[in-house]
Amino acid sequence: MTTEQLSPLDVAFLCLEDDKNPMHLGAVATFAPHQPVHPARIVALLCERAQEIPKLRKRTRVSWMPLGGASWVDDPCFAVEDHVTGHHLRGHGGEDRFAELVSALMAQPLDMSRPPWELHVVTGLTGGRFAVVVKLHHALCDGMKAVGLGVRLLDDLGRDLPAAQDCEPEPVGLATSVVDSVKGFANTATIASAVLRSARTPITRSPVLTRSSRPRQVVMARLGLDEVQRVRKQHGGTVNDVLLALVTGALRQWLVAHDSAAAGTTVRALIPVSQRARDPKGASGNRISGFLCELPVGESDARERLRVVRADMDRNKAAGPGRGPGALPLLADRIPAAVHRLATPFAGRCAPLLFDAVVTSVHLPALPLKLDGAELKEMYPVAPVAAGHAVGVALSVYRTGVHICLHTNQPWISGSRWLLAALRRELAALDLPQARVDRA
Repeated sequence: MTTEQLSPLDVAFLCLEDDKNPMHLGAVATFAPHQPVHPARIVALLCERAQEIPKLRKRTRVSWMPLGGASWVDDPCFAVEDHVTGHHLRGHGGEDRFAELVSALMAQPLDMSRPPWELHVVTGLTGGRFAVVVKLHHALCDGMKAVGLGVRLLDDLGRDLPAAQDCEPEPVGLATSVVDSVKGFANTATIASAVLRSARTPITRSPVLTRSSRPRQVVMARLGLDEVQRVRKQHGGTVNDVLLALVTGALRQWLVAHDSAAAGTTVRALIPVSQRARDPKGASGNRISGFLCELPVGESDARERLRVVRADMDRNKAAGPGRGPGALPLLADRIPAAVHRLATPFAGRCAPLLFDAVVTSVHLPALPLKLDGAELKEMYPVAPVAAGHAVGVALSVYRTGVHICLHTNQPWISGSRWLLAALRRELAALDLPQARVDRA
């Protein structure tokens, strides 16, 4: 039986898991076939391809060395058919019923006694489309690694891409080890100090924070990449800056429409940052850090909101993801697994002291991807929602489309139509030269 040790950060994600706050990443991919879909064929095809990925045959097992640690081990009872399920939507109201199904699937925790992933094939969507809903536990991979796994389930292009290999660390000399340990301790102290200084009292009665266990819903909306690029060219910055400003404006509309006092403040977003460029060996698990960005939901001018977001992101990038208060994942990766077992469940409930929501961007290859010959049209990533938080935001750009997904337990967000309308109002406010920009 082959084993692989989980990093302390991966163990932390295991410790954060509970029935009310499952810690899996998600994705909703829709495909447009050229002929009628046979659900059983899609399920069988995904089973065949998933069977070939060794990582998907492993489950976690508690290990004694290091104390409190865990390992990935081959599951002797693994049956790929247990992880791939077909669903068919019947009758009218397909899009609403699809959103309800996605929400219900995402709310269900994964079975951690077996390999922690699921694929759900959904047929019966409007226009003859079908979808694949993906669930991968955060201990298994970060967003970038999840994309790599997902692409390997697709047709020829994805199948030909080489799999990232998990490598053993190279041996180092004693002197190098001592120097690295001293530097590591200093960096850990710097990050811990920055994190503690950034803690603040959560906003009273903020709709983005909650103690409620209401059912969550997944809300999705698509914009044209050309629309977002046009705004970026007018105002400068990056596509991601514009998307953060659009999300900020949508949250402002959400808050103001319900007379929330929090609309006069900011929403502090934790923005995960991939560290895989610093890890050329392509190790598995999570390789992430993060930025903290203050989203100015209290600002009434859409252009000023974009300017503030750009300035804050520029400041984060200049400082780098390795030392600031947003480097929470790096700090977690430096804490022994035994400490995570004892403290992380409690610390997870203190997340609102540090940030109000996660806003993550998932980077996809700008290549035509297909499944069983059907073209990939949309890919909505779904962020997990931390304990005490009411919303998680995930963004992706795929070819000509921008995909925005809110994962929330707030009933105020009535659905995808509301989100799309809110985002379009924000785009119009930024795109028209003399527009009145306070659309709230």
